[in-house]
Amino acid sequence: MADVKDNSESQQTSFEIFANPEINQKYAWDGYDIDGALKKWDISTLVEKHGKAPVHEKLREMAQAYAKGMVITTLLKAQKPGGISMVHLWVGANFPLFRHSHPASGDCLYYVVAGKIIMGKRHLGPGSGFLVPSGMPYKYSGGPDGAEVLEIRVGFGQEDSTGMRIFEQSLDSIQQIIDTAKENSDNWQAPENIGDTPSPT
Repeated sequence: MADVKDNSESQQTSFEIFANPEINQKYAWDGYDIDGALKKWDISTLVEKHGKAPVHEKLREMAQAYAKGMVITTLLKAQKPGGISMVHLWVGANFPLFRHSHPASGDCLYYVVAGKIIMGKRHLGPGSGFLVPSGMPYKYSGGPDGAEVLEIRVGFGQEDSTGMRIFEQSLDSIQQIIDTAKENSDNWQAPENIGDTPSPT
């Protein structure tokens, strides 16, 4: 007897299990191809204000300062365009993410697993989260012990858009990010297992 196909099942994904993976020990910004990225990112606002060469130099410096501050572990890859994906993201203590958006990607839900995320005056501990619509600029910092978050992305972004648009408004603001990263980089050490980052008391 042939299997009966249930037409109510999603056409974007199929059943999949992932079981307690170890955290990737490759730091996302360590050896990052920033020159390749600069050819793809939308940095037009900064370039119009400060010129291409100074902006490129400052963003290279930022990438170097970030070197040990972030680890991304893929948990679930989108099986089809617009399908759901999920990564585990660790950021180090007081890691200062720059303001940016992802116009080419779908909406993104962030869920705090351990540690703390700071967004302006809001301090988000385990169980908290935030939703970023496609193309909306955002930034955050890791808490004093860093943070672990799940990044869940689904849907489509703007067709033919860039993958990354920078919304920092000046070279001074990027320098502040660099200074903060350098001040905290000695305390950056990714945990071995998901959830090992200390939670706020």
